[in-house]
Amino acid sequence: MIFTEFRFLFFFLTVFGIYWILRKHNHRKFWLLACSYIFYGAWDWRFLSLMLVSTVIDYIVGLMLSRTTIEETNADKEVQESDRRKSSFDWENLISKPQSSRQRQGWLILSLVGNLGILGFFKYYNFFTDSAANFLNFLGLPISFPLLKVILPVGISFYTFQTLSYSLDIYRGKLKPTKNFWDFALFVSFFPQLVAGPIVRAAIFLPQLLTPKTFSQVDVRGCLMLFLVGYFKKACVSDNLSPLVDQYFAHPEVYTVATAWVGVVCFIIQVYCDFSGYSDMAIACAGLLGYKLPLNFNFPYFASSITELWKNWHITMSSWFRDYLYVPLMRRREKKDRTSIFSYSNLIFTMLVTGLWHGAAWHFVIWGGLNGIALAVHKEWSNLLSPYKRLLPIRRIIGVPLTFYWFCASGIFFRSEDFYSGLTIVKSFVLLNSPGTENLGLQTAWIFIPLVVLHWAAYKNWLVNWWRVIPNWSFATYYGLCVSAILPLVAVVHQPFIYFQF
Repeated sequence: MIFTEFRFLFFFLTVFGIYWILRKHNHRKFWLLACSYIFYGAWDWRFLSLMLVSTVIDYIVGLMLSRTTIEETNADKEVQESDRRKSSFDWENLISKPQSSRQRQGWLILSLVGNLGILGFFKYYNFFTDSAANFLNFLGLPISFPLLKVILPVGISFYTFQTLSYSLDIYRGKLKPTKNFWDFALFVSFFPQLVAGPIVRAAIFLPQLLTPKTFSQVDVRGCLMLFLVGYFKKACVSDNLSPLVDQYFAHPEVYTVATAWVGVVCFIIQVYCDFSGYSDMAIACAGLLGYKLPLNFNFPYFASSITELWKNWHITMSSWFRDYLYVPLMRRREKKDRTSIFSYSNLIFTMLVTGLWHGAAWHFVIWGGLNGIALAVHKEWSNLLSPYKRLLPIRRIIGVPLTFYWFCASGIFFRSEDFYSGLTIVKSFVLLNSPGTENLGLQTAWIFIPLVVLHWAAYKNWLVNWWRVIPNWSFATYYGLCVSAILPLVAVVHQPFIYFQF
Protein backbone atom coordinates (compact mmCIF):
# COMPACT_ATOMS: atom_id res chain seq x y z
CA MET A 1 0.00 0.00 0.00
CA ILE A 2 1.50 3.32 -1.10
CA PHE A 3 0.43 6.46 0.73
CA THR A 4 -0.53 8.17 -2.52
CA GLU A 5 -2.93 5.40 -3.58
CA PHE A 6 -6.68 5.60 -3.04
CA ARG A 7 -6.72 2.27 -1.19
CA PHE A 8 -4.42 3.71 1.48
CA LEU A 9 -6.82 6.63 1.92
CA PHE A 10 -9.63 4.12 2.45
CA PHE A 11 -7.45 2.07 4.81
CA PHE A 12 -6.42 5.07 6.90
CA LEU A 13 -9.94 6.51 7.14
CA THR A 14 -11.11 3.12 8.43
CA VAL A 15 -8.27 2.97 10.97
CA PHE A 16 -8.84 6.60 11.98
CA GLY A 17 -12.62 6.30 12.38
CA ILE A 18 -12.65 3.12 14.46
CA TYR A 19 -9.64 4.25 16.50
CA TRP A 20 -11.41 7.36 17.79
CA ILE A 21 -14.72 5.53 18.26
CA LEU A 22 -13.07 3.10 20.69
CA ARG A 23 -13.18 4.41 24.25
CA LYS A 24 -10.55 2.38 26.07
CA HIS A 25 -6.89 3.17 25.51
CA ASN A 26 -5.85 -0.49 25.42
CA HIS A 27 -8.49 -1.27 22.80
CA ARG A 28 -7.15 1.52 20.63
CA LYS A 29 -3.60 0.18 20.90
CA PHE A 30 -4.68 -3.35 20.01
CA TRP A 31 -6.58 -1.92 17.04
CA LEU A 32 -3.47 -0.06 15.84
CA LEU A 33 -1.35 -3.18 16.30
CA ALA A 34 -3.75 -5.30 14.24
CA CYS A 35 -3.95 -2.64 11.51
CA SER A 36 -0.17 -2.30 11.44
CA TYR A 37 0.23 -6.04 10.84
CA ILE A 38 -2.44 -5.90 8.13
CA PHE A 39 -0.64 -2.95 6.50
CA TYR A 40 2.72 -4.74 6.49
CA GLY A 41 1.19 -8.08 5.51
CA ALA A 42 -0.36 -6.41 2.45
CA TRP A 43 3.17 -6.18 0.98
CA ASP A 44 4.01 -9.83 1.64
CA TRP A 45 2.46 -11.69 4.58
CA ARG A 46 5.42 -14.09 4.74
CA PHE A 47 7.72 -11.38 6.04
CA LEU A 48 5.54 -10.75 9.06
CA SER A 49 7.39 -13.63 10.71
CA LEU A 50 10.71 -11.76 10.39
CA MET A 51 9.30 -8.69 12.12
CA LEU A 52 7.82 -10.89 14.85
CA VAL A 53 11.18 -12.61 15.38
CA SER A 54 12.91 -9.23 15.82
CA THR A 55 10.14 -8.13 18.17
CA VAL A 56 10.39 -11.21 20.38
CA ILE A 57 14.20 -11.18 20.48
CA ASP A 58 14.52 -7.57 21.56
CA TYR A 59 11.61 -7.73 23.99
CA ILE A 60 13.29 -10.60 25.86
CA VAL A 61 16.74 -9.05 25.54
CA GLY A 62 15.42 -5.78 26.97
CA LEU A 63 14.05 -7.54 30.04
CA MET A 64 17.27 -9.45 30.58
CA LEU A 65 19.47 -6.38 30.11
CA SER A 66 17.54 -4.40 32.69
CA ARG A 67 18.91 -6.43 35.55
CA THR A 68 21.77 -4.83 37.42
CA THR A 69 24.89 -6.59 38.63
CA ILE A 70 24.62 -7.40 42.33
CA GLU A 71 27.06 -9.40 44.38
CA GLU A 72 25.22 -12.35 45.80
CA THR A 73 25.96 -13.52 49.33
CA ASN A 74 26.40 -17.17 50.13
CA ALA A 75 23.07 -17.14 51.91
CA ASP A 76 21.36 -15.73 48.85
CA LYS A 77 22.93 -18.41 46.73
CA GLU A 78 21.69 -21.12 49.06
CA VAL A 79 18.16 -19.72 48.99
CA GLN A 80 18.20 -19.53 45.21
CA GLU A 81 19.57 -23.05 44.96
CA SER A 82 16.74 -24.25 47.22
CA ASP A 83 14.20 -22.45 45.08
CA ARG A 84 15.60 -24.01 41.94
CA ARG A 85 15.19 -27.47 43.46
CA LYS A 86 11.54 -26.77 44.29
CA SER A 87 10.51 -25.61 40.87
CA SER A 88 11.64 -26.84 37.51
CA PHE A 89 11.36 -23.44 35.80
CA ASP A 90 10.37 -20.03 37.12
CA TRP A 91 10.25 -17.32 34.44
CA GLU A 92 9.65 -14.51 36.95
CA ASN A 93 12.70 -15.62 38.91
CA LEU A 94 14.73 -15.77 35.71
CA ILE A 95 13.99 -12.23 34.58
CA SER A 96 14.54 -10.78 38.06
CA LYS A 97 17.84 -12.54 38.77
CA PRO A 98 20.84 -10.15 38.68
CA GLN A 99 23.14 -10.37 35.69
CA SER A 100 26.90 -10.07 35.49
CA SER A 101 28.44 -7.70 32.95
CA ARG A 102 29.50 -10.66 30.83
CA GLN A 103 25.95 -12.03 30.78
CA ARG A 104 24.60 -8.62 29.84
CA GLN A 105 27.09 -8.44 26.97
CA GLY A 106 25.91 -11.87 25.88
CA TRP A 107 22.30 -10.71 25.69
CA LEU A 108 23.31 -7.63 23.72
CA ILE A 109 25.28 -9.81 21.31
CA LEU A 110 22.16 -11.96 20.88
CA SER A 111 20.21 -8.86 19.85
CA LEU A 112 22.94 -7.70 17.47
CA VAL A 113 23.45 -11.12 15.88
CA GLY A 114 19.73 -11.84 15.64
CA ASN A 115 18.74 -8.53 14.05
CA LEU A 116 21.81 -7.91 11.92
CA GLY A 117 21.89 -11.57 10.92
CA ILE A 118 18.39 -11.37 9.46
CA LEU A 119 19.16 -8.05 7.78
CA GLY A 120 22.50 -9.31 6.47
CA PHE A 121 21.05 -12.50 5.03
CA PHE A 122 18.24 -10.86 3.09
CA LYS A 123 20.05 -7.69 2.08
CA TYR A 124 23.76 -8.43 1.88
CA TYR A 125 24.35 -12.17 1.35
CA ASN A 126 24.47 -12.00 -2.46
CA PHE A 127 26.49 -8.77 -2.36
CA PHE A 128 29.25 -10.10 -0.12
CA THR A 129 29.45 -13.55 -1.72
CA ASP A 130 29.56 -12.08 -5.23
CA SER A 131 32.21 -9.53 -4.17
CA ALA A 132 34.29 -12.26 -2.54
CA ALA A 133 34.04 -14.47 -5.63
CA ASN A 134 35.13 -11.61 -7.90
CA PHE A 135 38.09 -10.84 -5.64
CA LEU A 136 39.20 -14.49 -5.53
CA ASN A 137 38.86 -14.75 -9.31
CA PHE A 138 41.02 -11.65 -9.62
CA LEU A 139 43.69 -13.44 -7.57
CA GLY A 140 43.51 -16.40 -9.93
CA LEU A 141 41.31 -18.62 -7.76
CA PRO A 142 38.26 -19.73 -9.79
CA ILE A 143 35.86 -19.98 -6.86
CA SER A 144 32.16 -19.21 -6.97
CA PHE A 145 29.46 -19.12 -4.32
CA PRO A 146 25.78 -19.96 -4.77
CA LEU A 147 23.53 -16.90 -5.11
CA LEU A 148 20.13 -16.91 -3.48
CA LYS A 149 16.96 -15.59 -5.06
CA VAL A 150 15.52 -13.78 -2.07
CA ILE A 151 13.18 -10.81 -1.93
CA LEU A 152 14.24 -7.90 0.25
CA PRO A 153 11.52 -7.42 2.89
CA VAL A 154 10.07 -3.91 2.76
CA GLY A 155 11.26 -1.67 5.58
CA ILE A 156 13.58 -4.24 7.16
CA SER A 157 16.40 -1.71 7.55
CA PHE A 158 14.12 0.70 9.38
CA TYR A 159 12.45 -1.56 11.93
CA THR A 160 15.73 -3.42 12.52
CA PHE A 161 17.40 -0.17 13.55
CA GLN A 162 14.44 0.69 15.76
CA THR A 163 14.62 -2.56 17.70
CA LEU A 164 18.42 -2.38 17.93
CA SER A 165 18.29 1.11 19.42
CA TYR A 166 15.93 -0.22 22.09
CA SER A 167 18.39 -2.92 23.21
CA LEU A 168 21.39 -0.60 22.98
CA ASP A 169 19.72 2.14 25.04
CA ILE A 170 18.79 -0.36 27.77
CA TYR A 171 22.31 -1.76 27.80
CA ARG A 172 23.71 1.76 28.25
CA GLY A 173 21.27 2.49 31.07
CA LYS A 174 19.49 5.24 29.13
CA LEU A 175 16.15 3.46 28.92
CA LYS A 176 14.05 1.18 31.05
CA PRO A 177 12.42 -1.75 29.25
CA THR A 178 8.70 -2.08 28.84
CA LYS A 179 7.14 -5.16 30.38
CA ASN A 180 4.12 -4.84 28.12
CA PHE A 181 4.86 -6.99 25.09
CA TRP A 182 1.96 -5.54 23.09
CA ASP A 183 3.23 -1.99 23.58
CA PHE A 184 6.66 -3.05 22.34
CA ALA A 185 5.12 -4.85 19.36
CA LEU A 186 3.21 -1.69 18.44
CA PHE A 187 6.42 0.35 18.72
CA VAL A 188 8.11 -1.96 16.21
CA SER A 189 5.20 -2.24 13.77
CA PHE A 190 3.47 1.18 13.95
CA PHE A 191 2.35 1.47 10.33
CA PRO A 192 2.81 5.19 9.44
CA GLN A 193 6.62 4.99 9.68
CA LEU A 194 7.07 1.24 9.41
CA VAL A 195 8.40 0.81 5.88
CA ALA A 196 10.41 4.00 5.24
CA GLY A 197 10.88 5.87 8.49
CA PRO A 198 11.40 8.13 10.30
CA ILE A 199 13.48 5.78 12.46
CA VAL A 200 11.72 6.21 15.79
CA ARG A 201 13.47 5.39 19.04
CA ALA A 202 11.75 3.67 21.93
CA ALA A 203 12.50 6.57 24.29
CA ILE A 204 10.33 8.79 22.07
CA PHE A 205 7.49 6.41 21.22
CA LEU A 206 6.97 4.06 24.18
CA PRO A 207 6.13 6.82 26.70
CA GLN A 208 3.38 8.00 24.33
CA LEU A 209 1.71 4.58 24.63
CA LEU A 210 1.20 5.08 28.37
CA THR A 211 -1.11 8.07 28.05
CA PRO A 212 -4.68 7.87 26.69
CA LYS A 213 -5.24 10.14 23.70
CA THR A 214 -7.96 12.72 23.28
CA PHE A 215 -8.98 14.11 19.91
CA SER A 216 -8.86 17.66 21.30
CA GLN A 217 -5.08 17.30 21.57
CA VAL A 218 -4.69 16.57 17.85
CA ASP A 219 -3.49 19.40 15.62
CA VAL A 220 -5.93 18.49 12.87
CA ARG A 221 -5.20 21.44 10.61
CA GLY A 222 -1.46 21.03 10.92
CA CYS A 223 -1.64 17.30 10.15
CA LEU A 224 -3.94 17.79 7.16
CA MET A 225 -1.70 20.48 5.69
CA LEU A 226 1.43 18.43 6.32
CA PHE A 227 -0.11 15.39 4.62
CA LEU A 228 -1.12 17.53 1.62
CA VAL A 229 2.40 18.96 1.34
CA GLY A 230 3.87 15.47 1.48
CA TYR A 231 1.37 14.22 -1.08
CA PHE A 232 2.26 17.09 -3.42
CA LYS A 233 5.98 16.37 -3.07
CA LYS A 234 5.55 12.69 -3.81
CA ALA A 235 2.66 12.42 -6.28
CA CYS A 236 3.10 15.68 -8.19
CA VAL A 237 6.84 16.33 -8.16
CA SER A 238 8.73 13.10 -7.51
CA ASP A 239 6.50 10.78 -9.54
CA ASN A 240 6.47 13.15 -12.54
CA LEU A 241 10.24 13.48 -12.50
CA SER A 242 10.76 9.72 -12.14
CA PRO A 243 10.37 8.76 -15.86
CA LEU A 244 12.80 11.46 -16.97
CA VAL A 245 15.36 10.48 -14.35
CA ASP A 246 15.04 6.78 -15.16
CA GLN A 247 15.44 7.44 -18.87
CA TYR A 248 18.59 9.50 -18.41
CA PHE A 249 20.34 7.22 -15.92
CA ALA A 250 19.59 4.14 -18.03
CA HIS A 251 21.77 5.41 -20.92
CA PRO A 252 23.75 8.48 -19.78
CA GLU A 253 26.37 8.08 -22.51
CA VAL A 254 24.00 9.15 -25.30
CA TYR A 255 22.99 12.52 -23.81
CA THR A 256 24.52 15.99 -23.84
CA VAL A 257 26.06 17.87 -20.93
CA ALA A 258 22.95 20.04 -20.57
CA THR A 259 20.79 16.93 -20.28
CA ALA A 260 23.21 15.51 -17.72
CA TRP A 261 22.70 18.59 -15.55
CA VAL A 262 18.92 18.41 -15.91
CA GLY A 263 18.90 14.68 -15.19
CA VAL A 264 21.09 14.88 -12.09
CA VAL A 265 19.32 17.92 -10.61
CA CYS A 266 15.95 16.31 -11.33
CA PHE A 267 17.07 13.22 -9.44
CA ILE A 268 18.22 15.25 -6.43
CA ILE A 269 14.84 16.98 -6.39
CA GLN A 270 13.06 13.67 -6.91
CA VAL A 271 14.78 11.83 -4.06
CA TYR A 272 14.18 14.73 -1.67
CA CYS A 273 10.52 15.11 -2.58
CA ASP A 274 10.04 11.34 -2.51
CA PHE A 275 11.57 10.71 0.89
CA SER A 276 10.62 13.92 2.68
CA GLY A 277 7.13 13.57 1.19
CA TYR A 278 6.79 10.11 2.71
CA SER A 279 8.09 11.38 6.05
CA ASP A 280 5.63 14.28 5.99
CA MET A 281 2.70 11.94 5.33
CA ALA A 282 3.89 9.47 7.96
CA ILE A 283 4.22 12.20 10.60
CA ALA A 284 0.79 13.56 9.63
CA CYS A 285 -0.92 10.15 9.85
CA ALA A 286 0.64 9.47 13.23
CA GLY A 287 -0.38 12.94 14.40
CA LEU A 288 -4.01 12.36 13.44
CA LEU A 289 -3.90 9.27 15.70
CA GLY A 290 -2.45 11.29 18.57
CA TYR A 291 1.22 10.25 18.23
CA LYS A 292 4.24 12.45 17.51
CA LEU A 293 7.05 11.25 15.28
CA PRO A 294 10.41 13.04 15.05
CA LEU A 295 11.27 15.47 12.27
CA ASN A 296 13.18 13.76 9.48
CA PHE A 297 14.01 16.60 7.06
CA ASN A 298 14.61 20.26 7.77
CA PHE A 299 15.22 22.04 4.45
CA PRO A 300 18.61 20.38 3.78
CA TYR A 301 19.10 21.98 0.36
CA PHE A 302 19.42 25.41 1.97
CA ALA A 303 22.36 24.20 4.05
CA SER A 304 25.58 26.19 3.68
CA SER A 305 27.89 23.25 4.39
CA ILE A 306 27.90 19.49 3.98
CA THR A 307 27.88 19.14 7.78
CA GLU A 308 24.74 21.25 8.07
CA LEU A 309 23.14 19.33 5.21
CA TRP A 310 23.64 15.99 6.94
CA LYS A 311 22.23 17.40 10.15
CA ASN A 312 19.04 18.22 8.24
CA TRP A 313 18.87 15.26 5.82
CA HIS A 314 17.26 12.02 7.00
CA ILE A 315 17.80 13.27 10.53
CA THR A 316 16.71 10.09 12.31
CA MET A 317 19.15 7.94 10.31
CA SER A 318 22.05 10.38 10.63
CA SER A 319 21.56 10.66 14.39
CA TRP A 320 21.27 6.86 14.67
CA PHE A 321 24.67 6.29 13.06
CA ARG A 322 26.14 9.15 15.08
CA ASP A 323 24.92 7.83 18.44
CA TYR A 324 25.39 4.09 17.89
CA LEU A 325 28.44 3.93 15.63
CA TYR A 326 30.49 7.14 15.44
CA VAL A 327 30.34 8.09 19.14
CA PRO A 328 31.23 4.56 20.37
CA LEU A 329 34.16 4.51 17.94
CA MET A 330 35.38 7.84 19.33
CA ARG A 331 35.11 6.57 22.91
CA ARG A 332 37.55 3.76 22.19
CA ARG A 333 40.39 6.18 22.96
CA GLU A 334 40.97 8.56 25.81
CA LYS A 335 39.99 12.14 25.04
CA LYS A 336 43.63 13.29 25.05
CA ASP A 337 44.51 10.66 22.43
CA ARG A 338 41.75 11.56 19.97
CA THR A 339 43.64 13.08 17.08
CA SER A 340 42.06 14.73 14.05
CA ILE A 341 43.08 11.78 11.89
CA PHE A 342 41.40 9.39 14.33
CA SER A 343 38.22 11.47 14.32
CA TYR A 344 38.14 11.85 10.54
CA SER A 345 38.81 8.16 9.89
CA ASN A 346 35.91 7.24 12.17
CA LEU A 347 33.73 9.79 10.41
CA ILE A 348 34.58 8.39 6.97
CA PHE A 349 34.05 4.82 8.20
CA THR A 350 30.62 5.77 9.58
CA MET A 351 29.62 7.27 6.25
CA LEU A 352 30.86 4.18 4.40
CA VAL A 353 28.56 2.06 6.57
CA THR A 354 25.78 4.59 5.96
CA GLY A 355 26.24 4.12 2.22
CA LEU A 356 26.16 0.35 2.59
CA TRP A 357 22.97 0.65 4.67
CA HIS A 358 21.30 2.34 1.70
CA GLY A 359 22.02 -0.48 -0.70
CA ALA A 360 24.04 -3.64 -1.23
CA ALA A 361 26.22 -2.30 -4.03
CA TRP A 362 29.64 -0.68 -4.26
CA HIS A 363 28.35 2.53 -5.79
CA PHE A 364 26.40 3.15 -2.55
CA VAL A 365 29.60 2.61 -0.58
CA ILE A 366 31.39 5.10 -2.87
CA TRP A 367 28.60 7.62 -2.30
CA GLY A 368 28.95 7.22 1.45
CA GLY A 369 32.74 7.50 1.27
CA LEU A 370 32.58 10.69 -0.80
CA ASN A 371 30.27 12.30 1.74
CA GLY A 372 32.50 11.09 4.58
CA ILE A 373 35.54 12.71 2.95
CA ALA A 374 33.55 15.91 2.38
CA LEU A 375 32.50 15.99 6.05
CA ALA A 376 36.09 15.51 7.18
CA VAL A 377 37.39 18.20 4.82
CA HIS A 378 34.70 20.65 5.93
CA LYS A 379 35.45 19.99 9.59
CA GLU A 380 39.14 20.72 9.09
CA TRP A 381 38.38 23.75 6.92
CA SER A 382 36.03 25.13 9.59
CA ASN A 383 38.74 24.75 12.22
CA LEU A 384 41.16 26.72 10.06
CA LEU A 385 38.64 29.52 9.41
CA SER A 386 37.21 29.67 12.93
CA PRO A 387 39.28 32.78 13.87
CA TYR A 388 37.84 34.70 10.91
CA LYS A 389 34.26 35.22 12.04
CA ARG A 390 33.78 38.16 9.70
CA LEU A 391 33.77 35.75 6.78
CA LEU A 392 30.70 33.85 8.03
CA PRO A 393 28.12 35.74 5.85
CA ILE A 394 30.28 35.27 2.76
CA ARG A 395 30.85 31.62 3.58
CA ARG A 396 27.10 31.09 3.79
CA ILE A 397 26.36 32.84 0.48
CA ILE A 398 28.99 30.79 -1.29
CA GLY A 399 28.35 27.66 0.77
CA VAL A 400 24.72 27.04 -0.20
CA PRO A 401 25.29 26.57 -3.97
CA LEU A 402 28.58 24.73 -3.41
CA THR A 403 26.97 22.32 -0.95
CA PHE A 404 24.08 21.65 -3.29
CA TYR A 405 26.49 21.11 -6.17
CA TRP A 406 28.52 18.63 -4.15
CA PHE A 407 25.42 16.75 -3.07
CA CYS A 408 24.34 16.51 -6.70
CA ALA A 409 27.78 15.30 -7.82
CA SER A 410 28.07 12.67 -5.08
CA GLY A 411 24.42 11.69 -5.60
CA ILE A 412 25.33 10.48 -9.07
CA PHE A 413 26.79 7.33 -7.53
CA PHE A 414 23.71 6.94 -5.33
CA ARG A 415 21.43 6.75 -8.36
CA SER A 416 23.66 5.26 -11.05
CA GLU A 417 23.11 1.67 -12.16
CA ASP A 418 26.73 0.76 -11.44
CA PHE A 419 30.15 2.29 -10.86
CA TYR A 420 31.04 2.68 -14.56
CA SER A 421 27.82 4.44 -15.54
CA GLY A 422 28.41 6.70 -12.53
CA LEU A 423 31.81 7.65 -13.94
CA THR A 424 30.19 8.45 -17.29
CA ILE A 425 27.73 10.81 -15.62
CA VAL A 426 30.46 12.43 -13.50
CA LYS A 427 32.38 13.12 -16.70
CA SER A 428 29.35 14.96 -18.10
CA PHE A 429 28.21 16.71 -14.93
CA VAL A 430 31.54 17.67 -13.40
CA LEU A 431 33.99 17.79 -16.32
CA LEU A 432 31.35 19.06 -18.81
CA ASN A 433 32.48 16.48 -21.35
CA SER A 434 30.00 14.08 -22.94
CA PRO A 435 30.11 12.15 -26.23
CA GLY A 436 26.32 12.11 -26.42
CA THR A 437 24.22 14.27 -28.74
CA GLU A 438 20.65 13.61 -27.61
CA ASN A 439 18.65 16.01 -25.46
CA LEU A 440 16.05 14.91 -22.96
CA GLY A 441 13.52 16.89 -21.02
CA LEU A 442 15.27 20.26 -21.20
CA GLN A 443 11.87 21.91 -21.41
CA THR A 444 11.12 20.65 -17.89
CA ALA A 445 13.92 22.77 -16.41
CA TRP A 446 11.46 25.62 -15.88
CA ILE A 447 9.86 23.68 -13.04
CA PHE A 448 12.94 24.35 -10.91
CA ILE A 449 11.95 28.03 -10.51
CA PRO A 450 8.49 27.64 -8.90
CA LEU A 451 9.72 24.71 -6.80
CA VAL A 452 12.57 26.78 -5.39
CA VAL A 453 10.20 29.70 -4.70
CA LEU A 454 7.70 27.47 -2.88
CA HIS A 455 10.47 25.77 -0.95
CA TRP A 456 11.95 29.12 0.07
CA ALA A 457 8.54 30.39 1.20
CA ALA A 458 8.09 27.30 3.37
CA TYR A 459 11.65 27.68 4.69
CA LYS A 460 10.84 31.25 5.78
CA ASN A 461 7.49 30.19 7.31
CA TRP A 462 5.57 32.52 5.04
CA LEU A 463 2.83 29.93 4.51
CA VAL A 464 2.30 28.71 8.07
CA ASN A 465 0.28 30.96 10.33
CA TRP A 466 -2.59 32.50 8.39
CA TRP A 467 -4.48 29.25 7.67
CA ARG A 468 -4.41 28.41 11.39
CA VAL A 469 -6.45 31.45 12.42
CA ILE A 470 -9.18 31.47 9.78
CA PRO A 471 -12.64 29.99 10.59
CA ASN A 472 -13.25 26.29 10.06
CA TRP A 473 -15.43 26.80 7.01
CA SER A 474 -12.76 29.00 5.42
CA PHE A 475 -10.08 26.41 6.13
CA ALA A 476 -12.24 23.64 4.67
CA THR A 477 -12.83 25.71 1.53
CA TYR A 478 -9.17 26.57 1.18
CA TYR A 479 -8.13 22.94 1.70
CA GLY A 480 -10.62 21.75 -0.90
CA LEU A 481 -9.30 24.27 -3.41
CA CYS A 482 -5.73 23.12 -2.78
CA VAL A 483 -6.72 19.49 -3.32
CA SER A 484 -8.53 20.42 -6.54
CA ALA A 485 -5.48 22.34 -7.75
CA ILE A 486 -2.96 19.55 -7.23
CA LEU A 487 -5.06 16.59 -8.41
CA PRO A 488 -4.52 17.43 -12.12
CA LEU A 489 -0.77 17.45 -11.42
CA VAL A 490 -0.71 13.93 -9.97
CA ALA A 491 1.35 11.52 -12.06
CA VAL A 492 -0.64 9.01 -14.08
CA VAL A 493 1.38 6.08 -12.74
CA HIS A 494 2.07 5.76 -9.01
CA GLN A 495 5.76 5.17 -8.37
CA PRO A 496 6.97 3.17 -5.36
CA PHE A 497 8.85 5.15 -2.75
CA ILE A 498 12.57 5.15 -3.49
CA TYR A 499 13.48 4.18 0.07
CA PHE A 500 11.31 1.06 0.00
CA GLN A 501 14.34 -0.73 -1.50
CA PHE A 502 16.44 0.15 1.54
